Amino acid sequence: GLYLCKRIVQMHGGEIKVRNKRLSGCSFRLLLPLQREEEKDDKLIIIDSDDSSIHAASPSETPKKKEALTILVVEDNVDMRGYIRSILREQYNVLEAANGEEALHILNSNPVDFIVSDLMMPVMDGIELSRRVKDTFTISHIPFLMLTARTSQEARLESYRMGVDEYLLKPFDETLLLTRIQNILENRKRYQRKFTLDMDVDVLNMEEESGDKKFLNQVMEVIKENYKNSYFEVSDFSEAVGVSKSLLNKKLQSLIGQSAGQFIRNYRLNIARELILKNRETKNMNIAEIAYEVGFNDPKYFTRCFTKYFNATPSSLLNKEE
Repeated sequence: GLYLCKRIVQMHGGEIKVRNKRLSGCSFRLLLPLQREEEKDDKLIIIDSDDSSIHAASPSETPKKKEALTILVVEDNVDMRGYIRSILREQYNVLEAANGEEALHILNSNPVDFIVSDLMMPVMDGIELSRRVKDTFTISHIPFLMLTARTSQEARLESYRMGVDEYLLKPFDETLLLTRIQNILENRKRYQRKFTLDMDVDVLNMEEESGDKKFLNQVMEVIKENYKNSYFEVSDFSEAVGVSKSLLNKKLQSLIGQSAGQFIRNYRLNIARELILKNRETKNMNIAEIAYEVGFNDPKYFTRCFTKYFNATPSSLLNKEE
């Protein structure tokens, strides 16, 4: 708290000093520069400290487009929670919790796309919350940004070991928080684009022993065994992996940026491209045979999907016209 107070005072161009008193504790001296009316900083942020009734606010309070992501803000300080909400609500749906225990209840009953959590909180702190999130299969895929005034390297390492995606020191300004969130989401999308091309779990930059990477390794084994079967669909996929269709779609959408149906189709198309390249010289298989080989039972539909996915027709690739 003292470190946070000092940083806030310095951000406003002031200074704070402390003097010990042997008999009666200590005294603090706070100096802030006074500005004339016409020189006031337009970026000064005023927080209404009377708003103490906010806990699990509904995203319906602020109208959003349906495609807006939902961010859960976990912070025990009402003013800080209100400040973070005011930053995020223009771009995201916002849910709120006062500690990790409240956050878990919200996560179990609401779809959440991103978590912003304080480190130090009563009942359940941010470290324990991040551990619970990463250990719970249904929510382990959610990106996690930790906020704290602790500057020690040990605190950061502990957060990263618990699976936290990024670490942000308090105090922070509006632009920094929004940029950090956007960077985490963009990095995940960039890894997902690489995965789309390579179909290699390693390019997703995930912890080797994480539950999500083990899940994706299982997903890859299942698709490798079944992609040739034209009757293999999402319901068969979810049964083979051992999760519901809705959870399978949610996990894959978050981790690789594709629904289960898209992933099945895209995997088949990538294998088809490899077969086409191998058959350029030998011409052992034609386009229709390759389509059947990778699980498409309609060569015309295969050609449409292939052309849309690779921006080139199968025949042009086979005949080196690309």
